[in-house]
Amino acid sequence: MRYSNLHTHTLYSDGKNTAREVVAAAIEKNMVSLGFSDHSFTDFDLRYCIPKEKLGEYISEVRALKKEYEGQIEIYLGYEQDGFAVVEDRSVFDYIIGDTHYVRTDYGPRDVDHSPENFLDTLNNCFGGDAFAFAKAYYELYAERIPLLRPDILGHFDLVTKFGYIDEEDPRYRALALEVLDFCLEICPLVEMNTGAISRGYRKQPYPAPFILDRIKEKGGKIILTSDCHNKDYLTCYFDECLDILRSRSFDSVVQLISNKFTEVEI
Repeated sequence: MRYSNLHTHTLYSDGKNTAREVVAAAIEKNMVSLGFSDHSFTDFDLRYCIPKEKLGEYISEVRALKKEYEGQIEIYLGYEQDGFAVVEDRSVFDYIIGDTHYVRTDYGPRDVDHSPENFLDTLNNCFGGDAFAFAKAYYELYAERIPLLRPDILGHFDLVTKFGYIDEEDPRYRALALEVLDFCLEICPLVEMNTGAISRGYRKQPYPAPFILDRIKEKGGKIILTSDCHNKDYLTCYFDECLDILRSRSFDSVVQLISNKFTEVEI
C-alpha cells in the first residue's frame, strides 16, 4: 500500500531537515500524502517548539509546497499541539495532533520524553521514585487537556513508557491507561500508532502497547500510522511491521488523510 504520514517535524521545530527535503523524501517513497506537524509554542520550554516569530513562515512554506507539488503528493498543514500550548486560530491548520510531553510537578512542568536522564531525575526528585505516581500524573494531564484541545488525532498516547521505567504489566497502570483512553476516545476516536521511539533507538515496539490497541479496537477507535519523523530517512519507519501488528490485533484498516478527508484504507 502507499503510505501516509501526518506526524513529521522540520527545522522549524526540532526536526533535522527542511520541509522541502521531507517532501522530496516522501515523493521518493511514493507516499500518497504527507502532513507537517511541527511543535506548538511552549513558553517554558523552547527546546522543541516553533518560535513565535517563525510560525507565519512555517504556515506559508507548507502552503506553498502544497501548491507546488499538487499532482505529485498531497501535502497538509498540521500542528502538534502540546497540552500546555495555545492555538489562537485553529482554522489555519488542516489537522491537530493533541498530546502532552510533560507532567506537572512542584518545580513546574517536567518533560517525560527528552532523555532517560531527565526522566529519572523527575521520577526520583519529583515522585520519590514512584513510577506509578509518575504515570498517573502524566495520564491525568493527558485526560485534562484533550477535552480542551479537541484534536483530530490522539498523539503518542503512552509516551510516558518511552524509556522503559514504567511497569506496563502493573494492573494499576493498565487500569489507569485504559480508563483515560476510554475517556479520550469519546472525544477523538483516531489514535496514532507512532514509531518515533523505534527510529531513535529507545523502543522495539511502537506506541501504543498491544493491550491499548486491543481496547481501541474494542471501543471502535481507529488507527493512523505515523513515525513522529524528525529525520527524512525515517518517514515510514517500521510501517510494514505495524501493519502486521495491527492485523494480529484484528484491525483490517488504517486511516489516511486523502483528498482532505480522513479515509479508512484496507490493510
